[in-house]
Amino acid sequence: MLSDFEAAVEAALIRQEINSKEIADEERSTIFLGKFILKNSNGNVLSRIPMDRIQELKDPDFLQLEKEKCKPKPTLSKEEIEAKEKAIEEKEKAKKEEELQKIKAAEEERINNLKANGIKRWDYKHIRLDFKGRGITQEINLLDIDGERVRSWTDNFSSKEVPTLPELFAKLGDDGWEMISHVVNQDITQNGVTLHYYNFKREKL
Repeated sequence: MLSDFEAAVEAALIRQEINSKEIADEERSTIFLGKFILKNSNGNVLSRIPMDRIQELKDPDFLQLEKEKCKPKPTLSKEEIEAKEKAIEEKEKAKKEEELQKIKAAEEERINNLKANGIKRWDYKHIRLDFKGRGITQEINLLDIDGERVRSWTDNFSSKEVPTLPELFAKLGDDGWEMISHVVNQDITQNGVTLHYYNFKREKL
């Protein structure tokens, strides 16, 4: 067990108020108002340590722990830092992949349960268009597919061609899409534009 003076010296070293035990003078040091006043041989105050801290540091195990806390952390080389960062990145990547696999497995289980219960699942496709002129040639002027503009009114005479309506329907049919509705909206009061809204569905595989 350390003496009050020895514990005070250790406390001052931990606090980096002194860098050597020889600096402190036991005869000059004293206890005043609940603190150990550590002094050097000239009587100059080196540190003021509360007595409860002195009592803690008298315990060899506690003192060792406090010394370990104050040891300078080893400096990593550039290669070590990069390796550590790479390891963390790979760990995060593996964690995300594991979470993705869990989500995928849960979705597959859900789909299998639906199939087992005879419940069908559907994909849907939405098309909005108007024809060039009166639509006799079935050439498409404006075309939106699933909310994405394929052709606008401003580029209907450009080199960017789109299929005619029969060609478009043939492609959709070949891909398994079935028309489920067709709505016509004619805006006579504004500009005479007639828009056609087609909705298709096909069973999910």
